[in-house]
Amino acid sequence: MTVSLTFCRRSLLTSAVLLIGVALVVAAAVMPQVNAEVLRGATPQKAVTAFWVNIILNLLSALTLFFIAIRSMALSWISKFGLIIVGITVLILGLALADAASAYKSHGPSMQSASILLFICAAVDFLAGLLAGTTAFLFPKKT
Repeated sequence: MTVSLTFCRRSLLTSAVLLIGVALVVAAAVMPQVNAEVLRGATPQKAVTAFWVNIILNLLSALTLFFIAIRSMALSWISKFGLIIVGITVLILGLALADAASAYKSHGPSMQSASILLFICAAVDFLAGLLAGTTAFLFPKKT
């Protein structure tokens, strides 16, 4: 099945925008709540470091998708490999956010909104990863 180049570019740009949105939500809404957590024995600094790694990887993935969408006229094997790697990476980042969300769900009522936001961000990461991965197989071939 072959779709148009415009559709594939829009899919990649949509995926990149979703990843940027996840990075912004985690940075602006989740991390302040994690820093303010007062649960006994909690280590918010380790969690904040993990969230920063997640944010940076989301932004790098979005940048990669953006450049592939803008620069590609047809999909070479390098671009296809890059899209598959980005898709798998974003799926793993979504799993990490889902794990953090389930951990914060048990931290009491003060962390419930952070937990809900993390579940939403994990779902958006899954969607963006699947969109990037399937676009790698739908992109028009070089002729």
